Amino acid sequence: MDEPFGALDALTRDQLQREFLSLQQRLGKTVVFVTHDLREALRLGSRIALMDAGRLVTVLPPGDFLRSSDPLAAAYVQAFGDGLDSAANRGAS
Repeated sequence: MDEPFGALDALTRDQLQREFLSLQQRLGKTVVFVTHDLREALRLGSRIALMDAGRLVTVLPPGDFLRSSDPLAAAYVQAFGDGLDSAANRGAS
């Protein structure tokens, strides 16, 4: 899925993310989900893959991604600021 919620308003996006999580839990299907929104990736993903210039930099569970020592991953986390822990715990962001 390539940024399926990217063009939606915040309320609709949140509602569809919740529905996506519910469907994913019920169906148990693997989904490759592309997003530039780290909060969305942390909320919806079981593993976060970070790519740079077509190169796979890292693949980690959400909590580990937040604490990654990889310089690019750390810079990406810093760019998104505070409040990411809630998203990584599939919070209501």
